[in-house]
Amino acid sequence: MPIENEGVTKPAMVRIARRAGIKSVADECFPLIRDIIHDKVDEIIRTAVVINSEHHTKTLMSDDIYEALRIRGYNIPKSTELGVSK
Repeated sequence: MPIENEGVTKPAMVRIARRAGIKSVADECFPLIRDIIHDKVDEIIRTAVVINSEHHTKTLMSDDIYEALRIRGYNIPKSTELGVSK
């Protein structure tokens, strides 16, 4: 499934890879990584929209995303300071 818009840039993917301990990324990996990111985000958003519709609201909230991540098997702790400015 080709993506017309780059979405996640090469430098951003390199930064993520470096945080994971990877020294370098071959150029032919970038389109594959973009496709994987696109597919995973699409799955999470679709799940969050279903959860949101069950709550009978029109606004997608962070709790919907956290619940979608939990349902999809990602153990992401909630941030209590999300959206709070200092």
